[in-house]
Amino acid sequence: MPIAYLRSLTGQRRSQLANRRLAGYLSFVAGATNAGGFLAVQQYTSHMTGIVSAMADRLALGQAGLILEGLGALLSFLAGAATSAVLINWARRERLHSEYALPLMLEALLLLCFGLLGGNLGTRQWLFVPATVMVLCFIMGLQNALITKISNAEIRTTHITGMITDIGIEIGKLFYWNIARADPATPVVLANRPKLRVLATLVALFFGGGVAGALGFKQLGFSATLVLAALLLVLAVVPVMDDLRARLLRLAGQGRQWAREVLRDVHALWLAARDPRTPWHAKAMALLVAGYALSPIDLIPDFIPVLGYLDDVVLVPLGVILTIRMIPPPLMGEFRAAAVAAAQRPRSRVAAAVIVVLWICSTLLAAGLLARYFSWL
Repeated sequence: MPIAYLRSLTGQRRSQLANRRLAGYLSFVAGATNAGGFLAVQQYTSHMTGIVSAMADRLALGQAGLILEGLGALLSFLAGAATSAVLINWARRERLHSEYALPLMLEALLLLCFGLLGGNLGTRQWLFVPATVMVLCFIMGLQNALITKISNAEIRTTHITGMITDIGIEIGKLFYWNIARADPATPVVLANRPKLRVLATLVALFFGGGVAGALGFKQLGFSATLVLAALLLVLAVVPVMDDLRARLLRLAGQGRQWAREVLRDVHALWLAARDPRTPWHAKAMALLVAGYALSPIDLIPDFIPVLGYLDDVVLVPLGVILTIRMIPPPLMGEFRAAAVAAAQRPRSRVAAAVIVVLWICSTLLAAGLLARYFSWL
């Protein structure tokens, strides 16, 4: 699938065509999950009407334990719908591209959990069967709320009863005989043919997903959920990657700004070390930190993995922060202004010479230790 197509399906900008396409994919996934779940736990998890009716029957029959199972399924569906609303509204406030993709990512993760739980159904049924039902109900609520939010309650993907009802209404309007067509005062009854086509397509996709889910579960077992999870990940990945890229760009911009501020403060400390108004202890610390930071040679070379950037990323900034606290703020502000106005940054050749001497001494010391303790090599 092209990137633009995937971005249109779950991205921030919506259209009726994109909503219908996404609803088609989700109807297929819902049908497959519902059918596979029935084969796994002998219960359909998208049918809240049946679950509530079963709770009422069990209450009348005095089966308290079964009532709790139904209540757990109902609350899980409710929690899934609420979670979808929270994710969408949070992403909308954060102005993310993935406001509709995040619930799909969560649904994919939960489908993987369904596959993992399913492998334990034969061992501890008292625990894993109710947990699997609750996970599936949560998934159904999550997905149904997602497409409801996207389409402003015009489309459902798991509420087949409502879709069949709407299809019947449109068929009734389609075959209605407008006897009084010539009378302009009488409204003409016309079917919404595009809506009828969309509803019929969604029901057919739900049915097709059910067949595919049942066959997949029969042939592959719980591993069939990997295919559904992969499909959802593909649908959701482009907006999520857009947000990650935007976040990385913002972090890179903040990093560049932070690096400029550190360089400015290093130059300011260099000026502070040469100013007689700076306290002696701050002057000594400023000379040490600025001299090392402005040296053209690092004590730890940059080509050494991780450690090569330890001084530039950690030691120098910490030294700058500590030294700034030793200098009076008005005086430090003056040094910063002078550093900004300076045409070029100074270099510390003395610090470079000291680092070279330390390298030579370290090399000689290491050679002496090797000669003393590893003379047999």
